[in-house]
Amino acid sequence: MKFLSLCAGIGLLARGAAAQDAAPGSLEELMHELASTNPLMHAIFADHIDEAKEVNAKFQAGDEEAALKAASDMFRKYSQAAFLAASDGAAIEVFKKAGDVIDALGDHYPRGCMEFVSNDISSEALSIASVNEAFRNYQEAERVAYEDGKLREPVPRMEIGDMFQVATEDLGISRAEMHTLVHPENVRAIELCAIIRKDVNISAVREPLRGQYARANLTSKK
Repeated sequence: MKFLSLCAGIGLLARGAAAQDAAPGSLEELMHELASTNPLMHAIFADHIDEAKEVNAKFQAGDEEAALKAASDMFRKYSQAAFLAASDGAAIEVFKKAGDVIDALGDHYPRGCMEFVSNDISSEALSIASVNEAFRNYQEAERVAYEDGKLREPVPRMEIGDMFQVATEDLGISRAEMHTLVHPENVRAIELCAIIRKDVNISAVREPLRGQYARANLTSKK
């Protein structure tokens, strides 16, 4: 199903087996694929099935660009609202699992670190068993955070200035390292991994700010 490949391009899907008993191009096929490759997107589609049907209908009508935009808009709208309301524990757990992904990538596939933070992790990275396992655990933590926050009222988001202070004082990220993350072209992949690992080291953040910082980052990266 070509739409699944398009979704992969915006980080909505990793690779997975297609449904054997679903009609090609059907919403059932899409939902089956999402269940095994992106539990967060599957949960969002399941909660908003009428919108999911509209997304699939756009693709079946041949409007791939509109279908992809609608899927991306759904993902951003519902995941961000839920992440802003997620409990400290659920949001922090996503960050811890992200750290595990970066550790696995740093050990086995350093260029995948930038892929991961760009929501575009490659099939090459996921072909490595330890990376795949860490990434699946991260995806599940995202789903749990979504489920945790989707029925709650969002809380005020940490201000950018406060986030900068946490990043520099608690996580020890320098201005030069921040610049490197924005302009990574001329930096070795393993060096990028080290900076990104500092950025997701949520345990280093002061406990009263940990949950706020995690929620703010979850919504800023999507």
